[in-house]
Amino acid sequence: MSEFHILLVDDHASDAALFEHALKQAETRAKLYWVASAEEGLEYLKQEGRFAGGARVRLVVSDLSMPGMDGFEFLTELRKNPALKTMPVVVMSSSRSPRDVLRCYRLGANSFITKPMSLETFVATIGTLVRYWLDIVELPDPAMMD
Repeated sequence: MSEFHILLVDDHASDAALFEHALKQAETRAKLYWVASAEEGLEYLKQEGRFAGGARVRLVVSDLSMPGMDGFEFLTELRKNPALKTMPVVVMSSSRSPRDVLRCYRLGANSFITKPMSLETFVATIGTLVRYWLDIVELPDPAMMD
């Protein structure tokens, strides 16, 4: 199987670096693409502007709290687009609010994970997350999602 491409939508570069580190520690064949805003995330997924011709991702991991369009609005816009409606989305947030969790699922999130506090737990969580979406779940062919 080819590389498994993940799009991380998070406004913090430090979170992106930590996610990349966790992927390396987990020794997965996943490749991470990072954008710093929900607007860029939609542009990337639609392969518009500077992202035209970019790699097709198989999984989106999104933060909730971002300036401009937040994670809730990102989910709403993503699910409105017929070509992106079935794209798996995992929300990874520092929020522990039951209302946030419920709202994400109602908007079409496939999973909600509270960001682990320790590096060791974060690495283990990302390893489990990627193995689940890479090795266990059967995902639609990205070419059929257009």
